[in-house]
Amino acid sequence: MASERRRGKKRQSGGASAFAGSVARMLSGPLSRLFFPVLSVLVALACFFWFRNAYYEANPVFTVAPEDIVIRGNATLTREQVLQNFGLDRPINGFGLVRSDIVARLRRQSPLIRNVTMTFQPGRSLELWVEERMPLARLAQTSLPLVVDEDGVCFIYPRPRDAYPEIGGFDLPTDLMPGDRLPPQLHCMLRLIAAAASPDYHLPGSVARVFLLSDDADDGLAVTLRDGRKIDIAWPNMARERGASDAMLRRLANVGRALRSPALEGKTHFNAMAPNAVSVSD
Repeated sequence: MASERRRGKKRQSGGASAFAGSVARMLSGPLSRLFFPVLSVLVALACFFWFRNAYYEANPVFTVAPEDIVIRGNATLTREQVLQNFGLDRPINGFGLVRSDIVARLRRQSPLIRNVTMTFQPGRSLELWVEERMPLARLAQTSLPLVVDEDGVCFIYPRPRDAYPEIGGFDLPTDLMPGDRLPPQLHCMLRLIAAAASPDYHLPGSVARVFLLSDDADDGLAVTLRDGRKIDIAWPNMARERGASDAMLRRLANVGRALRSPALEGKTHFNAMAPNAVSVSD
């Protein structure tokens, strides 16, 4: 047994020696003329980038003080909030911000921010252009005071929510958090609110509430105006369309004419479920 183990070790040692010999022959052959220059270039590039980054991060020319940061476009967030929330309230290396992609970080950290662009001029200033989300409606029956914009993104707005129409219904999730999006099939409520407020389809009496009539958005919407009048409305594929369809706009126009009609003065409940007519319930 001992002799067999010794023979095994010799075979293993011989195999290792053969492998080392083949590597040595490869490096001493024609490939060596290509291998060593490529390796030298890679090492040189690695050293260059390391020293460059170390220089940029240590050079005070690239340090930006908070007072040198220019913030534009922020109508709701104050300058102090932007600086504090995103760690810009102390001197910071502008080159490091560029490398860390602060724009993506700002988008992730605040759902109120729709978009951010950044311009860094070494030795001068750091400029941020902030595009805030604008509320279109407020959400009913949620644990947080959430509003939602035309894209369906939920966020907390620092101003009172009562100025915005309320949306809700059977399918509206109650566990939404800032940054979440409404399910696409519920965007029909947002499209109706936006269209009803437009100059071409403005309803007499602004929208106060839009609720789903059932657990299927295609079944229709119950709209309540701020003067108390109610409208039941539906249009084909309302839960699957991506924009304001012609069918929806035609029915809104019909509703607007009915609401302004002297013959229907005093009526409080209108039905716009049919394609080309508006009926009155009471």
